[in-house]
Amino acid sequence: MPIIAFILAITSALATGPAPEYVPAADEAYTADLELDGYVNGRMPSDRLLTWEGCTLERDAAYMYALLMEEAERDEIYLGWEDCYRSFNNQRSSYDRRCPVTEVPTFENDPVTGERLQTGTREVRVCSGPPIAKAGQSNHGWGRAVDFTDGRGVLTCNDRAFRWLQGNAYRFGWVHPAWAQCGRSTAEPWHWEYASVTDPNLVGYNRLNLNLVNSVE
Repeated sequence: MPIIAFILAITSALATGPAPEYVPAADEAYTADLELDGYVNGRMPSDRLLTWEGCTLERDAAYMYALLMEEAERDEIYLGWEDCYRSFNNQRSSYDRRCPVTEVPTFENDPVTGERLQTGTREVRVCSGPPIAKAGQSNHGWGRAVDFTDGRGVLTCNDRAFRWLQGNAYRFGWVHPAWAQCGRSTAEPWHWEYASVTDPNLVGYNRLNLNLVNSVE
């Protein structure tokens, strides 16, 4: 869909006002529509991507992300981004950096003495830092995930901006998936996903001066 037609379609459906009973369509990134349409993770075509202040996302996610960011600004909450859409190659490079191939020793027990002896080496991937998906398996590859910052670095569980997202992001279809929630070994307070909206008429906003840019050069 051309960018102008897309924006007109969305803006005509949205209504001004709060959404006290709003519930996101899912509790993690919604990607079934993209898969059914034949899109491939990490290989999203440029005409399905939009960019807002440097953050490139799938067009539906991008529009709601822009509305969310404007709402945060009105509430004097500073939010930035560290990572948005990742291509297949970018995800593969990130995975290779985080999980490099490393040689580790292999051992066997001597059948006579029972002594444990090194018999050689084998190559395995040894990962460090937060968990990272392989190429083609990250919701960043669908353009429906953002890693947020607060201007100093990625969000932590104690940041005011993180608490604001907890109380407001759902109104724009953005959710914090269960695996990334604080208190878990896989906690990533900075990682949020677009879960879609059940009814765009429930999305509250006051301005439409969104500087969305079609990614087509």
